[in-house]
Amino acid sequence: MSEVRRRGVPAEVSSSSENAAVEEKEKKSSSRCSKLNRFLIGLVAVVSITAIVLICWHFLRKRDKKPHVLLLIADDLGWADVGWHSSDISTPYLTGLAKDGIILRQFYSQPICTASRAALFTGRYPFKLGLQGSRPILAGAPGSLPLDMKLLPELMKKDGYKTHLVGKWHLGFETLRHTPVMRGFDTFTGFYNGMQDYYTHMTSGFDTVNGTGGYDMRRDYLDSDGNPHIDNILWGANNTYNNYLFTEEAINIIEDHSVRHEEEPLLLVMSYPNPHSPIQVPDEFVNFQDNSNIENSFRKTYAGLVYAMDCSVANITMALKEKDMFDDTIVIFISDNGGSLTSVNQSVVQPTGSSNYPLRGDKGTLWEAGSRVPAFISGRNVPKGQTIDAMVHITDIYPTLISYLDLDNDYVSHDLDGSDQSKLLKMESDETAHEYFIYDIDPVYEQAAIRYGKWKLILGAPAANEVDGWYQPLKKGQTAYQDSGLPMKLYVEKAYAMIGAYKASLESNPMCKSVACFYPEGTEDKVKLFDLSVDQYEFNNVASQHPDTVRRLLDILDKEMLEMVPPVNLLDGGVAEASPNHFNGTWMPWMDASDS
Repeated sequence: MSEVRRRGVPAEVSSSSENAAVEEKEKKSSSRCSKLNRFLIGLVAVVSITAIVLICWHFLRKRDKKPHVLLLIADDLGWADVGWHSSDISTPYLTGLAKDGIILRQFYSQPICTASRAALFTGRYPFKLGLQGSRPILAGAPGSLPLDMKLLPELMKKDGYKTHLVGKWHLGFETLRHTPVMRGFDTFTGFYNGMQDYYTHMTSGFDTVNGTGGYDMRRDYLDSDGNPHIDNILWGANNTYNNYLFTEEAINIIEDHSVRHEEEPLLLVMSYPNPHSPIQVPDEFVNFQDNSNIENSFRKTYAGLVYAMDCSVANITMALKEKDMFDDTIVIFISDNGGSLTSVNQSVVQPTGSSNYPLRGDKGTLWEAGSRVPAFISGRNVPKGQTIDAMVHITDIYPTLISYLDLDNDYVSHDLDGSDQSKLLKMESDETAHEYFIYDIDPVYEQAAIRYGKWKLILGAPAANEVDGWYQPLKKGQTAYQDSGLPMKLYVEKAYAMIGAYKASLESNPMCKSVACFYPEGTEDKVKLFDLSVDQYEFNNVASQHPDTVRRLLDILDKEMLEMVPPVNLLDGGVAEASPNHFNGTWMPWMDASDS
């Protein structure tokens, strides 16, 4: 591959305060109408009225086009890890974009990464796809996102969008048909699996087959005839930091689009690995002046990993501005789940430095911290300086973009669980389009949760990892979060024991599709009910005081469970056929499409 130019801290966000960055951004963002007016004043003296009409026609034609969409996905970003929620971590450019649009105060993803990406691209609850529970797809393990439905990028591509995914996929790759370029993306630059070393791009730990990891960095693409190419492994990217690589790729996509596809809209999905463990980041980001007040070393390094993503977004949006595309772009920012308190390490409890405070719990739990995440929408025609408290779910992005972008609804291949929230985003309503949404239903861990208006009901243990508390950002000298649940090794042992029990139960009984299986008589202690309008941090279980509400919400869960699909993500290790040893040390599809 060609040499990657280093895209680090941009000048635009290197000021010592977020307000200064926002003010600088606003100064640079004069409207295109005012630019055009100034241009016409000077032009009218030297050109004919015909030329003026042609310029205006070009301008109006450009505005009539569908907007570009920049979808930004953070990985394991905690509630208290962004500048518009946090008192210590600074994210100057993301905060500027958030305040220049609509901050979504009650946006919910899924509790874990694979499930969130499945919900995002299908508009369906993961328990209807077999991808429920706090169990991601492991490297080399079958059980990918089902092939029988059209994903969001496929819809957008049919409507003329050029579609690109950069970063993390994590929805399976057992066959060619499961890879991103066969699911709606024209190009994919990044890694198939759930995590990797930020520099070497090698997988390890859970993402191995019999202890063998593999190199996981590629540029897949469709040629001019629509044929897929997935053997373009970016060996030359070894020792190039992920953020530099992905930012440069995004800028190249923008520059190419502005030249070759000027008349077509762009979908660019930036699926960042940040700030998922391992916590690796160059010093230029750790030493950011606005984070100099952070005294805990874990928290400060983690803040650097978040700031690296912030700088990437700054560089990408600057490229859009340079190509006169930014004013025609909608920017959506979400995290795939809440922050993880501990790194993925089976033998050592190593804190990441993340914080979801004051929300309760952790990534992978049914507490609010598991799925209530930082989110905003900004850009073309989006009202500025707004905050919405109505609940919005990750499954809503699919139907909302269909409406917002006027996509072909007839091309949708399946029923949707998400709701069209476009009226909310246009500020035509302050009410959510949801009557309720489901956090998750998992027969393996025997847990479920539902949000209905102000009420939240949890059935079963909310946290298989027993992370049930409220965890403030680490203070000076702290090397662990207090009472932060099971060490990873013990949690994995517990998870495999529960998976084994679930598999054994299937030998004599089919999968139960009723809450009665989770909630037999005499187990009232398994039900928790919270009134989030007065108790958003889940201190007080009021189930015993509202039995009618409990019954109503259990009835809804019962109805939803009728559509539950048996889970396929059972933490099975990678199969031998998928070992990188068979593919020159890298990860590739290992099955024929006919075998899936």
